[in-house]
Amino acid sequence: MFLHIGNSKVVALTDLVGIFDVKLQHNAGNNRFFEHFYGGPASGNDIKATNSFVITTEKVFPSSISPVTLQKRIEKHLQE
Repeated sequence: MFLHIGNSKVVALTDLVGIFDVKLQHNAGNNRFFEHFYGGPASGNDIKATNSFVITTEKVFPSSISPVTLQKRIEKHLQE
């Protein structure tokens, strides 16, 4: 099954590691993690349009969809 994370992107649920609120980026340790995956600090425009980060086994995706909404989508898929 796949999860639509916004901006015409989908990820396989089997590759999903976690979904995190963008507010976590303001923590110094988490900020270093995101800088590693993005090759530098995320720009202000990226953060304004981002509500969550979706981490897969291969990549970190910014998402404009809230983590709660993404969680509800996963739960809906699992019930089907």
